[in-house]
Amino acid sequence: MVLQDSPTAEDSKMDLELLDLAVTESGAFIVLVSYAGKEDSDNLRRLYALVQLELVGKFFTVHHVKPVPYQNTSAPTAPVVPRLQVLLSGAIVSVEFGDTVAFCSEESEYQDRLQLKSVADRTLGVGVHQGNNTLLILTASTMMQVQLSLDKIRRFNPQTGRTNLIKSIMMQAILYGAFPENPLQFSFPPQVDEESLMRGAEQLSQAVLRSDSEVVRRNHDLTAQLSSRKDRLNWLIGFINENLVLGKMSQRSRQRLAVDAEKLFASYQLWLQYNDLLETSPKFSVLNDCVHAFMAELGEANHEDVMRAFFRTKVSDIGRLIRKVMEVINLSSKQTERPIASLLPEGNRVVITALQSAFEYRNLNYQVYGIEFPMISSWTSRPGTIDVVLSLFTATTKVLENTAADARPKAQRQEPGSQLPQLANLLFKLTWRAFSSKAADEPNVGQDKDELEQRFASLRPEVLETLRRNGFQEHAFKLAEVYSDFASLVALCHRDTVYPPENNPNYERIQTYIGRYKENFTDELYQWYIQHGELRIMFSQEADQSSFIDRFFAKKPNPGISWLHDVSKERFGDAASALLEEAKRANHLKAKHLMLSIGKLAQLAQLHETAEAGNETQLDAFHDGLDFVSVHDALLTEFRTALESVRGRHSLESQVDIIIKAKAPELLEAKGFANCFKDLLKHLLQGKALPIEDAVDLLTLKDNSESIADFATALHLLASASDIPEARRISAFRTVWRRVYLHDDWTAIGKTANISDAEIKDRLRSTALYHTLCSALARGERLTNGYEASPDVALIVPTPAEISSRWSGISSDQVEAIVEDYNFECDRLGELELEDIFHRVRELAVQDTTW
Repeated sequence: MVLQDSPTAEDSKMDLELLDLAVTESGAFIVLVSYAGKEDSDNLRRLYALVQLELVGKFFTVHHVKPVPYQNTSAPTAPVVPRLQVLLSGAIVSVEFGDTVAFCSEESEYQDRLQLKSVADRTLGVGVHQGNNTLLILTASTMMQVQLSLDKIRRFNPQTGRTNLIKSIMMQAILYGAFPENPLQFSFPPQVDEESLMRGAEQLSQAVLRSDSEVVRRNHDLTAQLSSRKDRLNWLIGFINENLVLGKMSQRSRQRLAVDAEKLFASYQLWLQYNDLLETSPKFSVLNDCVHAFMAELGEANHEDVMRAFFRTKVSDIGRLIRKVMEVINLSSKQTERPIASLLPEGNRVVITALQSAFEYRNLNYQVYGIEFPMISSWTSRPGTIDVVLSLFTATTKVLENTAADARPKAQRQEPGSQLPQLANLLFKLTWRAFSSKAADEPNVGQDKDELEQRFASLRPEVLETLRRNGFQEHAFKLAEVYSDFASLVALCHRDTVYPPENNPNYERIQTYIGRYKENFTDELYQWYIQHGELRIMFSQEADQSSFIDRFFAKKPNPGISWLHDVSKERFGDAASALLEEAKRANHLKAKHLMLSIGKLAQLAQLHETAEAGNETQLDAFHDGLDFVSVHDALLTEFRTALESVRGRHSLESQVDIIIKAKAPELLEAKGFANCFKDLLKHLLQGKALPIEDAVDLLTLKDNSESIADFATALHLLASASDIPEARRISAFRTVWRRVYLHDDWTAIGKTANISDAEIKDRLRSTALYHTLCSALARGERLTNGYEASPDVALIVPTPAEISSRWSGISSDQVEAIVEDYNFECDRLGELELEDIFHRVRELAVQDTTW
């Protein structure tokens, strides 16, 4: 009977079919029903369930509903009439379909089924042997006896039982699925539980790795035994894919299955290699010693055949095994006095074979397992594994480089020398995959990844250079290409003649790389030229590579170099801007002078080309810069006059002392200022370009009796400065004015007895204050915003914070000494009481400059 168009069914699409009915000994009714479902392929399917009804009064109530582990689709098949049967006193209910017999327990959540393989086979009936609770299933082709344990069925635990059932299905599939005489088809029940599926698959995979007797038959022929275990795991993933349940497994679970298969395949290849070695009757084996040492650590060295015991039961630990190779080589060399060179060939082969086999298997089968790269956690790229490969690479390099030069070509063709490229390739692969396969939920993943990346970055050039140096240049280039290590490619291309570029043996290779990799290569190429002072190579090829050079400087601005390219391309405005910026940062006076001079010419050329008024501000900046260079030159000339009367060559310290005694004698009593003056004077004599604040101190701390205009120059420099913090700039103005006031003998000027007014004016006009004011007024500079400081304002000295900012890095004692010298200046100025005289001198300066 079919219930359709029920008013309680949503959208009138309810489809429930009652198929069969049975009554248990307790009087309960069990009804077999089916209902519609839908597959991913859009085929309609029928799902089945058992509904237990109980009569309560005059009505039936549903006691429970249990799904039946069976489904069929709308695809054409022979007619099927499901039959319901209560077995073993109601403990088990069987549902007989045309191709399957399903079992459901009424006392627990146990479910299972037997499905026929042949489409021509059909179930004919299910019977019970009353003596031992054995079921007999008759099909069109055979009779099957089924053993059921009611005790285990009643104690069925869903949390572990479902996993065991799924595991049992997969185990039977890999054990008997390929037998032609097997009448059963193994498959997962509908709506298989995801967790049970993953746990069951992982447990079965581990059982194969352990050679569990339930899934692996004992076999003294280890080659055959390993091969059969590989087949078991291939059948396992094949069975999962055939049943279309791979999508139900998490990425982590899939990768665990894949890793198990990788380890087994690597172990198989390693055993084949060792088996071939045994045929040569070796006196010693690195692999044998590694296995014995490893098994001894586990407390399992009591096996009759330790080697076979490891490959039967411990292949999951192959990663830990290969990490012992270098340790065993060193220990064996020490104990047996064998040279390491005789042990390295096999040690290298063991590690190369194991890891390379794992990578090959992964590359061939990652789609079968549905692996999404990068790996969550790769056993091949653990830090210990990287370390052992690096140790083998280093040891092999040492053996090769210790070989006599005339014998080295032969050593490069023989082991261990010939294994060097394989080790290098393996080292790159391991390290690269290590920092790309870190699981996001691992602790300290960010820090570990950064450390791995830094390690890989430092290892790459060393490994590649080692290959090149030992006769494997092509391998080095190939490896750098594979891993897009453009910096190393550039370095490898410039190990011989580099200039002229046409004489470089790698000239054609460089051109090929430029065409293939474009900016990825040229950016590293130009960076190498800059770092190694080979700009001549870059600009000798400027015509052919102009666009690449433009893009390089756009991404990595370097005005100290890019202006040359701008000039060659007649971009004079860009060249002028670049030179101006670079001149501001120049530390050497000659370089600064050259940059400003060329920059000014470039700016003038730009004005000529465009026939416009141009950027007057930028042109003024060049003028100010060149004026500042002239200030340096004038100071040098003045200070060096003090050395003209001194004979012989003198050290820098001696020159500084002579100059101070001659040009700044008052500083001998000012410890703080004297130390600062000495440092600045040393820099000047060494040809360094001084910051404006330093030049101002040199101009104003020296004796200006014969260079009174230097005070005005100092003020002009401060007025044009744009890179000094405003607070320090104002303090510097006040300091200059303070030293202007302190320059003259105001006591002598103030003695007016028997002196005419005209002579008094002449005295005032001879002061540094008058000349400084006149100079500022003549230049049209504003005597406001800190530029002009009256005596009262000039009494304000810089704070300790400003002093520490100006001379960063000096000690607190030095700061205190400078503060004391500033305060001494302040005290001297305060005693003079010059406020009235200042206004009188200022009036004279204004009158004299306006008339």
